[in-house]
Amino acid sequence: MALELVGGAVLGAVVGELFKVILDLGERAIHFSPVLKNISFKLKAIIPLVNQIDELNEFLDYPKEETEKLRDLMDEGRRLLLRCGDVKLGNLDYLKKPFYTKKLRDLDTELRSFMDILMLQMSRDQKKNLKSMNQLMEILCRIDSRGGSSKPVDLIVSPCLVPQLQEETVGLEKPVKELKVKILKNEVRMLVVTAPGGCGKTTLALKFCHDKEVKDIFQGKIIFVAVSRKPDLKLIMKNIIESLRGIQLPDWQSDEHAFCYLELWLKQTSQKPILIVLDDVWNGLESECLLDKLSQMPCCKILVTSRFSFPRFSESYYLEPLNHENAMKLFLRSASLDNGSSKLPDEETLEKVIGGCKRLPLALKVIGRSLSRRPTLVWRVTGRNLCRSGSIFDSEKELLECLQSSLDVLDDKMVTKESFMDLGSFPEDQRIPASTFIDIFTVLYGEDENEAMVTLHELSSRSLLNSATTRKYDDEFYEEQFFSQHDSLRDLAIYLMNIEPIEQRKRLFLEMDGNDFPKWWVEQERHPSNARLISITTDERFSSSWPDMEAPKVEVLILNLQSRTYNLPGFIKRMNNLKALIITNFGCFPTEVTSEDNQPFNCLQNLERIRFERISVPLFTNNQSLKPLRNLQKISFVMCKFGKTFIHISSQISELLPNLVEISIDLCNDLSAVPNGVCDIVKLQKLSITNCHGLTSLPEDLGKLINLKKLRIRCCIYLAELPESTTKLRELVHLDISHCLDLVKLPEKIGELHRLEKLDMRHCTSLRKLPSSIRNLKNLKSLTLVCDEDIAELLKTVAPRLWKQVKVQEEEANLDWLCL
Repeated sequence: MALELVGGAVLGAVVGELFKVILDLGERAIHFSPVLKNISFKLKAIIPLVNQIDELNEFLDYPKEETEKLRDLMDEGRRLLLRCGDVKLGNLDYLKKPFYTKKLRDLDTELRSFMDILMLQMSRDQKKNLKSMNQLMEILCRIDSRGGSSKPVDLIVSPCLVPQLQEETVGLEKPVKELKVKILKNEVRMLVVTAPGGCGKTTLALKFCHDKEVKDIFQGKIIFVAVSRKPDLKLIMKNIIESLRGIQLPDWQSDEHAFCYLELWLKQTSQKPILIVLDDVWNGLESECLLDKLSQMPCCKILVTSRFSFPRFSESYYLEPLNHENAMKLFLRSASLDNGSSKLPDEETLEKVIGGCKRLPLALKVIGRSLSRRPTLVWRVTGRNLCRSGSIFDSEKELLECLQSSLDVLDDKMVTKESFMDLGSFPEDQRIPASTFIDIFTVLYGEDENEAMVTLHELSSRSLLNSATTRKYDDEFYEEQFFSQHDSLRDLAIYLMNIEPIEQRKRLFLEMDGNDFPKWWVEQERHPSNARLISITTDERFSSSWPDMEAPKVEVLILNLQSRTYNLPGFIKRMNNLKALIITNFGCFPTEVTSEDNQPFNCLQNLERIRFERISVPLFTNNQSLKPLRNLQKISFVMCKFGKTFIHISSQISELLPNLVEISIDLCNDLSAVPNGVCDIVKLQKLSITNCHGLTSLPEDLGKLINLKKLRIRCCIYLAELPESTTKLRELVHLDISHCLDLVKLPEKIGELHRLEKLDMRHCTSLRKLPSSIRNLKNLKSLTLVCDEDIAELLKTVAPRLWKQVKVQEEEANLDWLCL
C-alpha cells in the first residue's frame, strides 16, 4: 500500500525516490529505526501533496521556486540514507552511528519545517483565491450599480450572465415549482424543458434562475448559455469557464481540451453546486456531445430548453400552453386592454383571436401588441384568419402562419414590415447592433438614422424584437444599442422570404453547413438573382471555393463568418450597384479576409457604407493600384485588428476615401495611433474612437477637420491629452471624452469652440485643472458629469456661469446586452 503513494510527477518523483530508499534499506538500517519511522511518516503525508502540486504547476504553468528547496532536501536525504545502509554492527562504521543519527534527525526536523511551510503556502493560496473572487464580485457590483470602475481591470464580465426578465410573466408559478422539485433531486443531473417554439421555454428558464430559492441554493453560480442550431462547442466551453473563473482565457485547440480543463477545474475548486442553463438546444451530434460531456461534470446541474426531448441523457419536463385564464390575461396586457385605456372588442372576436393564438405566449404577445388600438374591423379580420389555421402543434408552419397575422397589420407601414424581414439576415441567437441595421436601412429605404431607430423601437414595442443597451445615457451612440430576435420570428422572416421563387426574392439568405451549398446554387453555372439584399452565413469549417452568381441589383451584402481565414466571393466584383458591405466574424478571433487579386473593392465604386467586425482589416494595404471609393460616406471597425499597415499608408487615406463623412472605431485594442492622413479628409463630420485601450495619442493636425461636428473619444484609457489644434474645430457641437482615465489636461484655448453644445467629461479622473478659457463656451447647453464632484468644483471656480448648467448625472449601466 505504501508504494501506491509514490508519484511519478516531477517533484513527487523525487519525494517518492526517498521513500523507496527507506523501504529498500529494510533491516540494513535497523540501527536507525526510530528516526526512520518518523521520516517515513512525514513522507507519507507529503507525497500526495507534492503530487497534486506537480499536477497544478504543470497544468497552470506556475513557477516552481517555492518547491526547489524540497527537491534539494530530498536528494540530500536519499544520499544520506544510502550511506546509513552501509553502517553495520561490529564494524568500525558503527562508530559513525551517532553522527548519522544526528544527520537523520536534522532531516526529520527539516521535513517537519517544510510541511509547516507547505501548509502555510496552501492556506495563503486559498486566501488569495478567495480575495480574487471577492474582488471580482466587488467589481461586478460596482459595474452594475455605478456604470464601471474608475480603473481598468484585467478581469472580465461574465459572458454567460443570466438575462433579466424584460416584463412580468404570466402563468409560470406552477411550472417553476415543478422544475425545482425535479431538478433539485440529488439523483437528477440534467433536466430538459421541451415544447414547440414560442411556448415560453426560455422565459421559464429565466424565471427559474431568478427564483430566490434557486439563487440561494446555487449562490450566484448560475451560467446561462444560448446554444442554437449550430453550436460552437469550443466557444461555449470557453464562455462557461470564463464565467466561472472571471478571467479571459486563450482559444482551445479542441473541444476535448476545453471539456478536460473544465472538469479538472471543477474537481479542484468546486465545493458548491453550479447550475448551467443551455437554452435552445437543437438535435444533432454537436448538441449530444455537449450534453454528454456536461452531464458528467462534478457539482453541476444542467437545465436544458429544447424543442427535442433527448431521452438518452435525461428526463424531460413538457411545458404546456397557458390555460385559458392566463392566456387571456397575457393577451389583454399585450394589447393594452387590461388598464381600461382601450375599448374591448366583442367577446366573440376576442375569443377567436386568443383561440387562434393557441394559448402560446409568443403568439399572444406579438399579435396582441400588433392589434393594440387598431380598428374593430382589423380585429375581426385577424380573428377570422387565425381560426382558419389547424392545430399549432401540427407543424412549425402553423406557428409561423399565426405570427404572420402580426405583420399583416403593418401593411400601412411597409418600411417597418420590410425591416422586420431584413433582420433575418443575421445568424440565429446573435445580437444585432443598431448601427449595423442603420447601415442597411439608410441604403435600402433612403431614410436617415433617426428613422431607422424609430423603426427598430416600433418593432420592439410590438414584441417583434428585443432591445438592450450597454449604457442608457447617450441615445445618439448607437454602437451601444443592440437588438435580438426570437428564433421563431426569425424563422417567420425566412419562411415568408422562401414563399417566392429564388429569382424573384427581394432578399436572399444563404446558410452553409461546412462546404455544403444549396443545390439550386451549385446546379446552375451562374445563377441569377434580383435580390436587393443578400446575406451569406458560413461556419468555422467553411473553406470551399465559391460558386458563381449574378446579382446586378444587390445593394446590401452581408457576410457572416466564423473561420480564421476567409476568401471573398469572386462575384462581388460584378455587384456594381452595391452600396453597403457588412462583414462580421462571429468567432473569437479576427478573421484574415483575402481576395484573389487583393483588390476586392476596386470595382465597387458605388459603395456608401462599409462595416468590419472582428476582421484583420483588408482595405488598407500598400497596393498602389487601389482605386478611390469616392461614394463611401461611412466606415466602421469593431474589434478589428489593424496592424502596422494602417499607419504606413496615412498619406493615401484621404485619396482613397475623399468624401468620407463618418469614421467609427470601437474595441480595436491594437490601434495605438490615428494616422495624420485622416486629418486630410476635410468632409469628415463624425469621428468616433471608443474602447481603444491601445490609443495613446491623436494626430496633431486634428484641427484640419474643419467640418467635424461630433468628436467622440470615449474610454480610451491611456490617452493623456487632446492636441491643441482641437480648438480649431469651429463646427464642433459634441465633444465626448468620458472614461479617458489618463487624460490630464484640456487644450488651453478650448473656449474657442463657440458652437459646442455638449461636453461629456464623465470619469476623467486624472483631470485636475481646467483652462480658464472654458468660461467662453457660450453655446454650451449641458456639461454632463458622472461621479466626479472634483471636476464640478473646479468648474465652479473657473466658470461659475457654466457651473450652474452642470448636470451631474449617474451613468446607468446595463449588462443585458451581453446576453442577447
